[in-house]
Amino acid sequence: MKKNLVIIFTLFLLSTPVAADWSPGGVAMYTIEHGTVNGGIYIEGGHGMEYTTSYTQNFTVPNGTIKWARLYVSTKDTPWLNVSLNGHLLGNYTDLASNPKVYANYRTDDHGMYWAYYDNVAYHIINGNNTATADLGSRVGLNTKSWGIMLIAVYEGGDRPELIEYWVNQGNPLLHGNHPPFTLHHNTTNTSFVGITDVNNVTNATLWTAYIWGSEESDIQPHDTLWFNSQLIAEDASDGAGTDDQGSSWRGACFDLEKWDVDRYLIRDNVLSFDRGEDSILCPVVAVLVLKRALESAPTTRVVQQGATILPAVSLVVTPDTLDLGKITQGEQSKMQTLTLSNTGKSTINVTADITDTVNDLYISGLLLDFDDWSTYSRSILTGETADASIMLNVPDDYTEVGIQEGKLTFWISKA
Repeated sequence: MKKNLVIIFTLFLLSTPVAADWSPGGVAMYTIEHGTVNGGIYIEGGHGMEYTTSYTQNFTVPNGTIKWARLYVSTKDTPWLNVSLNGHLLGNYTDLASNPKVYANYRTDDHGMYWAYYDNVAYHIINGNNTATADLGSRVGLNTKSWGIMLIAVYEGGDRPELIEYWVNQGNPLLHGNHPPFTLHHNTTNTSFVGITDVNNVTNATLWTAYIWGSEESDIQPHDTLWFNSQLIAEDASDGAGTDDQGSSWRGACFDLEKWDVDRYLIRDNVLSFDRGEDSILCPVVAVLVLKRALESAPTTRVVQQGATILPAVSLVVTPDTLDLGKITQGEQSKMQTLTLSNTGKSTINVTADITDTVNDLYISGLLLDFDDWSTYSRSILTGETADASIMLNVPDDYTEVGIQEGKLTFWISKA
């Protein structure tokens, strides 16, 4: 004998690598900082490639108390690197190939391509205008260059504080074909953002990516691609063009810093994938995931209104009991949300689903449970165990209704 619970839905349309001598694979990207702050995160950089022995980049940092910061500098064909911020010397790196704060991914004789970081910058950052200068040395001469300087600063408070959670991943993987000096292909690389405890109260998810080498956007060829949880989010992501917050623009100058909206693809453990396509060389160096959350977290438990008498041996608790699937329109898909199904009875149960709606079959035709049609959903849950069910809604292209559209999802349970 089956029993049921009714849920109402309302729709309102790791290992840590260290630097070492050059290898064809470069240095894989990994998470070096993860935290939560009621404030904001500043991510900026520029301004493209310069053949120079002294490279300067300006930043405008918002008001707030700096909690964590890191400054990154790219350089090629130089024997050493000496960087200052607002006149404060941050450090002179004299052996770039073996310094633990320098990632080398391409090196022949005295020529190398490096991505260095400075983690002693937080006390030297001021609210407002900041200036970073990199002295690149002069031994290699005309080949000496930098692609750009980048700053990440996490701050508390400020003028418009928001509750955010963030992950900062860094490295210097080298994707390439089998042209000299390489003998093999290295086409793809991945990095992960794991440990999201609650995806339901995320109001915005933004991904930032930075590259120091990629195709120029004017090249006529299949360019690189960027994937988030196996979903394509950008083609020619490393187009080597941009504009910094000082208004300086560049094009075809290797350095690239972009941001992408990944709201609808967010899950608890996320994988970002880089594919070079037909690009000769591709070097992603930083990836940052920033989640904005509602100031008050969504309740972790709610009372479920039961639509039938439940036998003592068979019981299912579903949280939350109401979901807002967001504002979407014809032909769009809502972002994913998660239900938690808890077997609080004394027996293993089988769970299936049914849909009731009066809105031209919006939910009947478009609701997905665990990324598949709801009618195929079936789950066995042991006593005392819980299971997650992902919820998304596809709105048909020809759907004509507007406004609030309600539907009922019934979970049928039976003793296994």
